[in-house]
Amino acid sequence: MAVTALTAEQLEKLAIKDLGDLQGQVPNLTIYAARGSNTTITTFIRGVGQADPLWGVDPGVGIYFDDVYIARPQGALLDVYDVQRVEVLRGPQGTLFGRNSTGGAIAFISRDPSDELRVAARGGYGNYGAWNAKVSLDTGELFGGLKTSFSYSRNQRNGTVDNILQADDSKDPGARKTDAIRAAAKLDIGGTGSIRYIFDWSKTTGRNVAFQLTNVADGTFRAPLVVNGQPGITQTQQAPVQQYLAGATFLNPACAALSAPTRVYRDTICLDADQDAIDEVQGHNLQLQNDFGGFKIKMTAGYRKWDSISKSSDLDGLGTFRGPLFSNATLFNGMPASLLAFIPTIPAAFRPFIAASPVPTTTQGLFDTNNVRKHQQFSQEIEVSGDSDVLDWVVGGFYFWEKGSENNPQNSGFVLDTNQVFTANFGGLGPLFVAANPARYRLVVTNGLLRYTTRAESTALYGQATYYVGGRDGQLSLTGGLRYTWDNKSIIRLQTGATALAVPDQGKGNFSRLTWNAMARYEFTDDVSMYLRAASGYRSGGFNAPDTSQAGTSTMLPFDSETIVSYEAGIKAELFDRHLRVNLAGYRNQFKNLAANIPVVTSTPGVFGSRIVNVGKVNYTGFEVEARAVINDYLSIDGTFGYVDVDYKEFLVPTSGAVGAPIVDIASIAREGYTSRYTGNIAANLRVPLSDNGMTLNARVGYTYESPKYSFSNTISTPFNEQLRSDPKKQIDAQISIDGIQVAGGEAQLMVWGKNLTNRHEFARGIDFGALGYAGGYYADPRTYGVTLGLKF
Repeated sequence: MAVTALTAEQLEKLAIKDLGDLQGQVPNLTIYAARGSNTTITTFIRGVGQADPLWGVDPGVGIYFDDVYIARPQGALLDVYDVQRVEVLRGPQGTLFGRNSTGGAIAFISRDPSDELRVAARGGYGNYGAWNAKVSLDTGELFGGLKTSFSYSRNQRNGTVDNILQADDSKDPGARKTDAIRAAAKLDIGGTGSIRYIFDWSKTTGRNVAFQLTNVADGTFRAPLVVNGQPGITQTQQAPVQQYLAGATFLNPACAALSAPTRVYRDTICLDADQDAIDEVQGHNLQLQNDFGGFKIKMTAGYRKWDSISKSSDLDGLGTFRGPLFSNATLFNGMPASLLAFIPTIPAAFRPFIAASPVPTTTQGLFDTNNVRKHQQFSQEIEVSGDSDVLDWVVGGFYFWEKGSENNPQNSGFVLDTNQVFTANFGGLGPLFVAANPARYRLVVTNGLLRYTTRAESTALYGQATYYVGGRDGQLSLTGGLRYTWDNKSIIRLQTGATALAVPDQGKGNFSRLTWNAMARYEFTDDVSMYLRAASGYRSGGFNAPDTSQAGTSTMLPFDSETIVSYEAGIKAELFDRHLRVNLAGYRNQFKNLAANIPVVTSTPGVFGSRIVNVGKVNYTGFEVEARAVINDYLSIDGTFGYVDVDYKEFLVPTSGAVGAPIVDIASIAREGYTSRYTGNIAANLRVPLSDNGMTLNARVGYTYESPKYSFSNTISTPFNEQLRSDPKKQIDAQISIDGIQVAGGEAQLMVWGKNLTNRHEFARGIDFGALGYAGGYYADPRTYGVTLGLKF
């Protein structure tokens, strides 16, 4: 199968600090920090992943830390310090280890404690006030085969965008500080077995990346669409935000100048509701294994916990403004008493008072939110494996349990055109009220709350075997695997709007699936081989917290599981006396019952979120190239290229939000979300010996490209989807270091590095608030650079 492995040395040379820095280093991999948390990631492989990091939705790409599955993308932006290697497996997984996934898996493997006493330290400084310090200690063998290691790291930087409402640079958008601790112990038993325990803890405090307002609507009616001859497809109507902001008064005059929506990057912004987000992650990992001669047994147990508090997140990119406020009680304020006489519910004595009363105002922004989230998980995996001259085999069992909760208050403003209220409800008097209306556009302030708890259990049995035809020295090997998975999920929702539910909404769902894997590999020579693979995958159905309950009940219905069948062929070759290494892979993934994210406002007043809908069938077809050419003893060139074509065969949506509305296929206008059709990078590496004792000069300069990608699947529910398409990524990075510097019996390294050297300001991803009438998004980091000094003894 297609696998990319990055060693600790490669991670160091690439200046990769965490999982998010893998972006651009692996073909057809899209990965970056997501909104709302400093430790949350969004990951896609070959177009398959999880667009919104929602509870109750399984990721399409599995993340593993020392064989422990990390269920949620929250808390998964892992530091690579003390990591031995990182492996990226592309395509459906599940018959060999871990949990089933449809897109692939990313596995972090940390190093074992050293047999000898070892001390290493590293520190660095960069722009935006960035600095980091890392230290690790290996005790060597203590007694009875016990070895331990301990490490601590601190990373800190100021914000990359100036919030003019915040004087402290360390509290500007993008600022963060992280403390992390890792401890490991390994006890060898009897020469054939071992016990290994790993503890990790980290705490990140910082400000979310700046949200910039890029688009506002003017309330123009969006007519129903005709798609493939099917008329009457209702589009999301947008509030007239443009007109309201034009008449609003900003409390800070400087913010007024920054209030106009623009796609042009701003390094100065007004965020009136931006406060700290605090994420604390803790993990325990226990591994026991023994070789019994004819077979091996390995047991891995893991417990992880994530707690997050986002005190306030600004999702409109505006400073505080003052403007007209809507309420039913003040609808007629400022209207002439002569008109009020036609309203029988208004007593004559009150008409002069109402006519003289101004329309009330409100002081706030368009959207801000805060959040308290908690998650804990436990997993247990047992593997029994063996090998012989002709057969490798493994059978295993996997158990997983998780519980998560979210308390998400949202403060939003919906702009209402009150002229439409008068014309729709007052017949012939409507035009008269319109003419006399003192404030046409008024803000409906909604304080909604999304509060719920989810639980999930997953159990699986799996097995895989590889048969070497003619023995291990033969040219042909055949692999087959099976997995059966049982998933149980539940949700209890206490609130989704302005008031708590009298009867909590609840849902329970059970899902199961048999998946398989078949592969043939043929070695033409020791240096050239080819493989063919066919595999199926499955992502469990579940519950999406903002979804509405079944009509007339408190029962929440789950979305269904999605399935994939993947076909892949590849060639791996070492050519020209191993001066050229080339890995080629082509694939076709066929999805059924695809689960798609559709942004919605759940009710009025309600909360903003995404609805999960099983929309139909889609095919992903593409290829990947990984290559490395050694030009001479000093120079090498490496690169990757990936291509994926997303072809929606069926994308079924209702023609409107009405109960029982007809279903229509909009595959012809559907867009691939969070997927770049083209990804690639190329880099030149220079290595020059400087002395006979191992000191070398190492330099690398690389270029990464990703073609533009959409954030959502269509413009019916996300009107600004076309405008929110990301910029192409064109990033140049470079590092230069002197390694192997002999210092007092130890070894030192000095590195100077830079990322995004041309300082491109690329729009990376967007949020369309649909009916609320505005959209915006996030930009990639500007140019960063620094110097790092490392020592090890």
